Amino acid sequence: MASSPLGKNQEDSATVERAIVERAVRRLYGRKHLDPDLEQNASALVQYLVKSGIHDEDDLVELACIANGKRYDPSSGSFS
Repeated sequence: MASSPLGKNQEDSATVERAIVERAVRRLYGRKHLDPDLEQNASALVQYLVKSGIHDEDDLVELACIANGKRYDPSSGSFS
């Protein structure tokens, strides 16, 4: 069994995370072209949650819906 290059697992993980984020945001906004800031905020929140270890797409969509497009500040834990 050949070993994979050192960065390969990190690349695979990043690809999976990116796919989860894209699917979750697509479920939130579909093909509607709403306020791009809301969509960007939701995407940033979902990315943060995925990097924090939440990978269940339903949970990600629910949390992003609760945030309602507000910008999340991880340093203070607040939404604005």
